[in-house]
Amino acid sequence: MDNVRSIGTEFYGDYNDGGYDKILFPCLKSLELVRMQNLVERMDAMEPTTTGMVFPCLKNLSISTCEQLESAPCHFPSLEEFDISQTKSTTFEKISSKLTTLTSLHISGISELASLPEQLLKNNSSLMYLNIWFCDDLVSLSPHGDVWGFYTSLRSLQISNCKKLSYLPDGLHTLRSLENFEDLHSLSFLTITSCKRLMGLPDGLDYLTRLKSLTIGGFCEELDSFPSLSSIQPASLETLELYGWAKLNSLPADIQRFTALTQLWIRNFDQMEALPEWLGKFSSVRYLYLRECKNLMYLPTAEAMQHLIYLHIFFLPQINGKMWKGKRRRVAQNCPYSKYLSPLKTD
Repeated sequence: MDNVRSIGTEFYGDYNDGGYDKILFPCLKSLELVRMQNLVERMDAMEPTTTGMVFPCLKNLSISTCEQLESAPCHFPSLEEFDISQTKSTTFEKISSKLTTLTSLHISGISELASLPEQLLKNNSSLMYLNIWFCDDLVSLSPHGDVWGFYTSLRSLQISNCKKLSYLPDGLHTLRSLENFEDLHSLSFLTITSCKRLMGLPDGLDYLTRLKSLTIGGFCEELDSFPSLSSIQPASLETLELYGWAKLNSLPADIQRFTALTQLWIRNFDQMEALPEWLGKFSSVRYLYLRECKNLMYLPTAEAMQHLIYLHIFFLPQINGKMWKGKRRRVAQNCPYSKYLSPLKTD
């Protein structure tokens, strides 16, 4: 309807007929406004003084390619799914200002949208699906830090083609129901740790083609082995920090694929007694950090470790007692690694 510029109160019929208690569109569940190129105004049926209801059962609202729309109603007491694309940010903010029942929100191509409206984030505690695509002006998800009301409900978060996005909220780790998050092709640093119920890694990690640093582990202690890292792209990864747990007695063998590694951290592999000899194949690794592996007794041969320029050892009681002597903890003269341990940091 390219010629429609305004949707007035006539859209609601004679809503004054029968008094202010009249219910308008009492059974309507879905409403779409699509490709109305010149629509500027869609008036609200209700004045601030009325007590009647409009759209009491509306569950789905879709507004698409209404680029001139400047004003729109905001009375949707039961709305669950809101899909909006190719409209102005002021229109999106007005419509969403009083929404409290959303379970799904899809946003695409909203111009001049720097962040999601604060009231929208605070008031929708049942939101499960949040998709944001092609919002070129989006800088951050939240205008004032982590003011989210859906910490326990959000299951899926998708962000794609938002060129100016520069900040992801720190509160992502508190999203306890999150099942799906990626399409972040430019992500450089990723940390997934201390997830005591996590049994495996999410799908989609193979899309992280620019990942440089990965910190991962501390998962479900019922697992006897570390989850496979085969989905991680090996070419770009430079720093890998592995957190184990009480049961683990070996490193994940598939880390041998990461031939570009320069720094490797190994923590909390409590049942591991020896580092594998293949660790020496990492000719690119220059910095090796071993921390809190209580039963680790054996390192690879000195020849296998000769590429190291820095070795950090912390709380490895089976090794510390052999390598250090005296209160100053000097390197023992007969330590086979002494020529590779300069500079050496110990705690």
